[in-house]
Amino acid sequence: MAKGIHHVGLAVNSVDEVASFLEEIFEAKLTDYQMETPEFFSRMVQVGQGLFELLEPRGENGLIERFLKANGEGIHHVSILIDDLDKMIEICEKKGMRVLGRRFIHPKSAHGVLIELVPANELQRG
Repeated sequence: MAKGIHHVGLAVNSVDEVASFLEEIFEAKLTDYQMETPEFFSRMVQVGQGLFELLEPRGENGLIERFLKANGEGIHHVSILIDDLDKMIEICEKKGMRVLGRRFIHPKSAHGVLIELVPANELQRG
């Protein structure tokens, strides 16, 4: 069912600053993936075989802005690559776990970690 970790999402103040740091220290490379919403801007950075999603706040009081105010920069979520999203959601719900937007397992249901479910057939990130 689970195929591995797809990426780790980092809440950051500046995508450019963190991407430059990762490039300078770890020879990281920005991928073609990027997303912008009214609440955040996102870029994927590849470090070796791994991926980080850098999430920079946009607008006032968005989810990344609130996270940064409460926690500072750092790990926001971990994304798990899975075979079957519907089956995984069914398993989670049968165990009484809270699933947000058919994509995320709430941290209170996952030992303090926000887990994003990334279906293998949807590999747009990376």
